[in-house]
Amino acid sequence: MPGRQPGHQARKPMTPTHNLRLAVAFDGSAYCGWQIQKDLPTVQGMLQDAIQRITGERVCLVGSGRTDAGTHARALVANFHTGTRIPPGHLVRALNSALPADIRVLSARRAAAGFHAQRSARSKIYGYQIFRGPVLPPHLRHEYFHYPFEIDPAAMERAARLFVGRHDFASFAATVRKGLRGAAGAAKDRNTVRTIYACRLRRTGNRLMFSVEGDGFLHHMVRNIVGTLLEVGRGQMTLREFRDLFKRRDRRLAGFTAPAHGLVLVRVRY
Repeated sequence: MPGRQPGHQARKPMTPTHNLRLAVAFDGSAYCGWQIQKDLPTVQGMLQDAIQRITGERVCLVGSGRTDAGTHARALVANFHTGTRIPPGHLVRALNSALPADIRVLSARRAAAGFHAQRSARSKIYGYQIFRGPVLPPHLRHEYFHYPFEIDPAAMERAARLFVGRHDFASFAATVRKGLRGAAGAAKDRNTVRTIYACRLRRTGNRLMFSVEGDGFLHHMVRNIVGTLLEVGRGQMTLREFRDLFKRRDRRLAGFTAPAHGLVLVRVRY
């Protein structure tokens, strides 16, 4: 019986893969954020399951960033490598037929092999929506924080302008690890310096819309910024005290954490 040649083994043909980029919108009310968590409903988990049902592949889906439980997105970007031959336009229709109505794939297209939804991002734009009237209309309850108190939006606008530039946002991050306090503790824990390119407030009737664009955001950073701005608006914090938060680097000195349901990821720039 002739011997087998060294290195001669039967191999399965390799299917060439390509990188697909998705734009995804969702109402996050029913989900525990973007990132997969064991035994909890998440947007990433729902999308990966839908992709597997349509393509037969269990892919590694990368999102442009995490979102908190209850947070929404107008256009979160995600990517995954796949061997499917389904055209991107057909894949969008197929995925949306497999997804619940509160998650929608807006578009799909091929991306460069090295494109990474998170690492390739240059900036992200978040919005936060506040309703100031005495009664919150029911159709706004999922996306607006009801704050029916007297505030001074002009004072909030002056404070919001101070965010533009490169600053240390330790005072606006989620609380640091147990046992680490003050400036030294925050420095040991992580890098809390970020660059904000634009920050503004817009008023339309009883609606107050806050928007911020930056090169990155710390956990709870936007929600803590909004809560602090509202305390400035109510006169519970002076502009000088607000300005000092950058150098004080102490989360305990800033305002409350605004609820997640008013927060929306609006856009990711590449």
